[in-house]
Amino acid sequence: MDLRTKGFTLIEVLVALGVLLILITMAVPAFTGAMQGTKADTEVGDLRRALNFARMTAIDRGITVRICPTAGGSVWSGELAVYAGACIAPNVLRVVPAMGSGATLTLPSEVTSIDFNNLGGLSAPATPVSFTYVRGAQSRTLNVCLNGRIVSGGNCG
Repeated sequence: MDLRTKGFTLIEVLVALGVLLILITMAVPAFTGAMQGTKADTEVGDLRRALNFARMTAIDRGITVRICPTAGGSVWSGELAVYAGACIAPNVLRVVPAMGSGATLTLPSEVTSIDFNNLGGLSAPATPVSFTYVRGAQSRTLNVCLNGRIVSGGNCG
């Protein structure tokens, strides 16, 4: 019986490990990009659901419903809250968690709240609002039109 025919040689094992490392090196960046894309879609989806909730609540209750950052000012990537009327604690209807670390959400600097009137239209500000979300290489746009319609990636026109 020839003992050299059993098992693998050191060269064969090293070649197999080299091929495996090359495949892993190619797969990791694609996996990371896919994870960032999924996280971006989830966070923008949460924002869109909060805006739709505010709009539908305004229509259902026949009142003005406001969404604004809980920290105040224009820190929109932090925790947001939906309020029935003024942005004060007793009026909170829903809280939207803060964006994950590394994500930024920008709006025009003068926008400190978004108000939906009893018809579901945008009552404040008086112009359409465009949210721009960025996480790493991922970027998303969400527009709130004057009629209250919320458009992902498009424009109000």
